[in-house]
This record gives sequence, C-alpha cells and structure tokens, in this order.
Amino acid sequence: WQIKPEESLFIYEPGLGPDNYSHPGHIPVFTSDLKISAEVRSACGDNTACLFDAAATNDTAIGLNSMMTGLMLEQERNLVGNAPPNITGDPRIIAFLGKPVLYTMVVNDADEFNVTLSPMTGAQLPVTYTFTKTSHS
Repeated sequence: WQIKPEESLFIYEPGLGPDNYSHPGHIPVFTSDLKISAEVRSACGDNTACLFDAAATNDTAIGLNSMMTGLMLEQERNLVGNAPPNITGDPRIIAFLGKPVLYTMVVNDADEFNVTLSPMTGAQLPVTYTFTKTSHS
C-alpha cells in the first residue's frame, strides 16, 4: 500500500527522503476491520467519521467530536456557499524606478457576491488604486 520513494510528491530537507518518514511495519486500519459496538452505533448513527474514530480509539467522545467537527464544517461551507473569485490579468508587471505602475486585472465572482480588494497589509510602498465596478446584469 506504500508508494515507491521516487513517486513521492513531498519536498524533503537536504539529506532526508521518504525513508526517513516511512514505517514499513505499519498496518493501516480500515472501517471494515473495526468491531463497532452497539453503544458506538447508537451514539454515532450512520456518521462514518464518528463510527471510525470511536471504534479505532475505543473512545466514543472522540468519535462524537469528529462528527460535530464535520457537521460544523459542512454548515460553514453551506453558509459561505461561494467559490473564490476568478482573477485574471497580465502575469507580468513592468515597473520603472520612481514611475507609477498601472496594473489592470479583472475580478469575476460567478456567484455575484461582492468582492473586496485592498492593498496588502504591511506594504512598504505607497499604493493607490482605482476601482471600477461592472455588473453581470
């Protein structure tokens, strides 16, 4: 079930590689391998994260915590319900010392939410920008 060292997508510090983080004797645990008690099934219902974590750790509280975390993340995802805006523009910025730089970008939000643009916090250069809003309608 392990990858070959040359297949790793990780970047390692000099002198280290996949073998430094490998545990060949490790046997992964799958849901089908766990014995799930009636108590855990009653507490977790059909929530897979809860069932797995409670059974794997032998601690129903950990499973319930996993279930609550998952539910909160799902609620936040539904509340936000917005994909990031699409920002396009020339990838090159041509600048000359002491001269203003003009950079134009287009920001589109497919969900038509308001998008706020602002200079980076802590920018050391004076930043002035002009904002022109256009609408999809």
